[in-house]
Amino acid sequence: PTQSGAAWSAVPRVALNMVTAALVAQSAEALRGLNYDKQNWQQVYSTDGNITVKLPDGTTFTGPSWKYLSDNVVLQNDSRLTTINGKTGGIINGEISLTRSATENISNRIVFTTIVAAEGVTAWAERHNFADGTNRQILNLSSVSGSRKAVLHADGGVLCRAGMNNLSLLRTGYFIDYESGPISLYIDSTRMGEIQLSATSDRLLKKEIEYLSDMVGADPSANALNEVLQWNPATFKYKKRSIIPESDTHLGFIANDLVEVSPECVKGKGLEDGYDENNTAEAYSLDEIAMIAKLTLSIQELQKQISELQANGA
Repeated sequence: PTQSGAAWSAVPRVALNMVTAALVAQSAEALRGLNYDKQNWQQVYSTDGNITVKLPDGTTFTGPSWKYLSDNVVLQNDSRLTTINGKTGGIINGEISLTRSATENISNRIVFTTIVAAEGVTAWAERHNFADGTNRQILNLSSVSGSRKAVLHADGGVLCRAGMNNLSLLRTGYFIDYESGPISLYIDSTRMGEIQLSATSDRLLKKEIEYLSDMVGADPSANALNEVLQWNPATFKYKKRSIIPESDTHLGFIANDLVEVSPECVKGKGLEDGYDENNTAEAYSLDEIAMIAKLTLSIQELQKQISELQANGA
């Protein structure tokens, strides 16, 4: 037949077969993709655990289903939601509470690691009964094993109330410092002075003991009396410096005077003009024990002179 007056065009059979085959293949691929989509979406929504998604080109992908993810978010079964393991930082807007440990009256611990593969420092709370009958909490600081001793370093000092039930209105921090020599007490940046401890005088704690009365060729009592007669008692007031107010009138000695006469009775290097009023660590102070020794020698010398005068009938 010819196509004259016809509504169609003749197509060679080979071309027709090729078009038909291509149409069948594309339709089959489309149907296969639709089936995969149906199966994949059914797994995504209804399957627990991991699923395998198949793509039309035959490739696959395995991972958790949406049902698995949503169920675990609701139950908080994901360790990333219920722990802080592996986190690199962030901000927590609220309280952090450590529950009680398996040991009665002791909390769980916080551990601070300073060296890799080495024990760190741990902090925890304990509840104890005190001598006054109260039950209080104690914050402890130690190494994890307890074999190393932990030290609390507070840059701003320590702030305590003025007694058990009182509030400190001054709100100052205190520091106790010791490197060598006397122990110093600071309030904020002001050195208040030295902490006086009970002096030990046991023989077994001393060595190279020399009694002045046994010294040959010397007259320590006469020398001491000569020194004491040069001591010049005075009244004075301590100046106001930093948070320390001006004092009332005192009776005593000026260490700068005594150091010239009896240097054994004075401790320290002495302040210089322009000294820092917040740090008077090098100020002179008196050694009361040495002064008592000088006075004792002076009394002995006076008694000796009295005895000699009495013996001579004076």
